[in-house]
Amino acid sequence: MRRVFLGLLLLNLALFGWLHGVFGDHLGGREPFRLEKQIAADRIRVLTDEEAKQVEKRARDQKAAAAASAAAAATAQSQEPVGPCVQIGEFASQAELLRLRERLAILKLSDRASEQTRERPGWYLVYLPPEKTLAAAEERVRQLREQGLPDLLVVREGGLRFAIGVGSFRDRELARKQVALLERRGVTGARITDAPTTAQSTRVLIRGVDPASVRQLEELTRKEFPQQRVQACGPES
Repeated sequence: MRRVFLGLLLLNLALFGWLHGVFGDHLGGREPFRLEKQIAADRIRVLTDEEAKQVEKRARDQKAAAAASAAAAATAQSQEPVGPCVQIGEFASQAELLRLRERLAILKLSDRASEQTRERPGWYLVYLPPEKTLAAAEERVRQLREQGLPDLLVVREGGLRFAIGVGSFRDRELARKQVALLERRGVTGARITDAPTTAQSTRVLIRGVDPASVRQLEELTRKEFPQQRVQACGPES
């Protein structure tokens, strides 16, 4: 009996000590205590009316900015040309290129067109000797066009400034044939550069064209630019 009494006494002492923190804070692992630690009540304060209005205004501004950004992205996407991309030629003649621009404007395709110009090494230039002034060179070009030579350009810089270019050829023999053709047409004095010169060529890309527009471009090229062709844009375009 005495053992039972001593056991109950020790149990009561242990319970008393646990309740009074002898064995550590018994609330440390319980939910109310953890919440008390997390909330940090000393840092919480109620916003004033002015502060609450500022928070609401910032939220509205952020929402409006996000909506405007989404609308701008949707508009830009809707304006992107839909459809295939085609390219026309490698134009060495500025006169031909100008004429193509005019035709694209008539077909209402100018806003879809862009140009890529690159250097082409190793071309022989057939040209007429330089005139004294730009005005004289342009007048000479006008006269030659009346003789049926549409593809002409005025050289505007370098040692051949104000000369009149009448063709560029990869092979010197082809350049000689061009000189002979000019002589048969009554145009004398044409010369060939002694060595191949760097020339520029331009290709025209038209994006977002439908099948009907492609057919129009093919017909235009066949009739007015027989040395060029319409083809799909390359992967680098």
